[in-house]
Amino acid sequence: MSFELKPKTYDWRYLLGLPFACEPLCTVGVVAQKIITGVVNVLWVLVEAKFIDFAIGCALGQAAMKEAYPLLAVMLLIIFWKRIGYSFGRILTNKVQISSAYQMNREAVKKRSRMHYSLIEDQESWELARRVCKDMEDNVWGMLQNTCNFLVGVVRTGGVLIIIFTESAWLGVMMVLVSVPLIYFSVTSGGRIYKAFKESSAFARRSEYLQGIMTGRDTVEERTLFDFTAHTNQEWNSRREQYQKISLLAETGKEKRNVGSGMLTNLISTVMVCFLILELSRGSISIGIFISLSKAIYDMINLMNNEIGRSVIIMARYVAYMKDLTVFANLKETEGTNDLPSEQPQRFESLVLKNVFFRYPGTEQYILNGMSMELERGQHYAFVGENGAGKTTVTKLLTGLYDDYEGSILLNGRELRDYAPAEIKAMFSNVWQDFARYQDTVANNILVGDIRHMEEKKARERMEGYAGELDICEEMNRLPQGFDTPLGKLSDHSVDLSGGQWQRVAMARSLMNPAPIQILDEPTAALDPVSESRLYEEFEKISEGRTTIFISHRLGSTKLANQIFVLKGGRIEESGSHEELMKSQGLYARMYESQKSWYEEESMRKGEASA
Repeated sequence: MSFELKPKTYDWRYLLGLPFACEPLCTVGVVAQKIITGVVNVLWVLVEAKFIDFAIGCALGQAAMKEAYPLLAVMLLIIFWKRIGYSFGRILTNKVQISSAYQMNREAVKKRSRMHYSLIEDQESWELARRVCKDMEDNVWGMLQNTCNFLVGVVRTGGVLIIIFTESAWLGVMMVLVSVPLIYFSVTSGGRIYKAFKESSAFARRSEYLQGIMTGRDTVEERTLFDFTAHTNQEWNSRREQYQKISLLAETGKEKRNVGSGMLTNLISTVMVCFLILELSRGSISIGIFISLSKAIYDMINLMNNEIGRSVIIMARYVAYMKDLTVFANLKETEGTNDLPSEQPQRFESLVLKNVFFRYPGTEQYILNGMSMELERGQHYAFVGENGAGKTTVTKLLTGLYDDYEGSILLNGRELRDYAPAEIKAMFSNVWQDFARYQDTVANNILVGDIRHMEEKKARERMEGYAGELDICEEMNRLPQGFDTPLGKLSDHSVDLSGGQWQRVAMARSLMNPAPIQILDEPTAALDPVSESRLYEEFEKISEGRTTIFISHRLGSTKLANQIFVLKGGRIEESGSHEELMKSQGLYARMYESQKSWYEEESMRKGEASA
């Protein structure tokens, strides 16, 4: 049996349901061990009472020693179970913890990978996913531990009440009447404390974020440049003070509750023992039962007030977690998102957008406002325009990240929405502006572009060929382990690449993909304009025979395109070659003229440097 995260409602019933789904036999074993332990603790009350009565009988000469052997055997078995049962339970709970860690994290990764792209771009949904997945396995393990502790408390309390009822019915009734408000007080006051700590956690998270800004490595340059440490420190202090204030109130409330409940517990226990003394004086109970029950009553009252109450408080936290888990499990998914690209080679003929309208979920403004264009096989295209014109949005629609557009997108004459995700993956290869930098070997960073064949020898040869054409092959071979050198910071032997080297690695990864359409969405934004143009020239030569789409704010590289689409307000404002658009003296010409000096100045500087 294995756990599978499905779209359904996860409520309090899953406090044991989730651990059981991850590791059924061990969960049953843990529950059994806890219940047996609770029963054994109740049985100890009776055995202890019998032993005391027997000892008194021996002292008075009314009992023989040999009569104690069965009783001593039972006592030894109980003591043995208490010792071995705990160790047995720990072994089983560790097994549940290890198994749930693997299964829950596996399902969390699967769910996040299946999430609809609109939810990934939605901050609230992504924060929910992060919150639910963080320490998921610890939550499942904690559910088992806490729920079982609650069960033990219920079994022990119920067992002692049964003994009390057996010895004195009216005393049992009184005990129940006392217990109900005691548990209610414990639960309600505990709920208020939990609510206070929950409120304080929001301030704690913000404080941790601000502390990261002040001490983190990623912000050190800007901290030095802008000297915002004092300002951030002031806000951190403010947040920290609010957090400490709420936490102090919560802790004060908790201590008040502990003091008040402790006094109440002692008072109730003492009153109940007084009634036991009355029963003893009447001869209704034996001395052994009196001593054993007196001790058990103190334990039981304390158990109800502290252990059971604390368990309910913690369970309330897990019930709240279940609500988040339910929302997470029911988040919209994209069917087929984990499918590999189609094995069958894809042939591209044409791509036509007809009067396409699109707005992002939860917004009113259309990003694409009646866009129409046509792309043909083997041509090189460029999308240019101001920020917000819709350039990147077009690529998100073409690659199937969003499918809730109006109008039609025809790929080879067939509506794009009718294609399976695997078919779309096999048709497009992208290099985004924020391309991935995998903390893996150089080779795997590139070979993953052709995921189906990355282990083949020919793939390695192609990789080195593309790296050579992108002018990084020699640089990678000079690394400590060549292309097998790990990148990033996870290993002591890892190295990092320069920004330009990473960009070329990302482009080599895209070229490894046999997809007929290559999209470059400003992956070279960190380069100077001239270097960007040269890199695009290299990429265009290497990708000859494929259809390419370049997206850039800088128009020096767009001259390479057979056709340039100028976007404005979510539609095509102009289209044509560089020469045609310059002749028309429209928006493109004005944009190009405003940037022309970048390339002239850069070329002059490079010429002077070479001289």
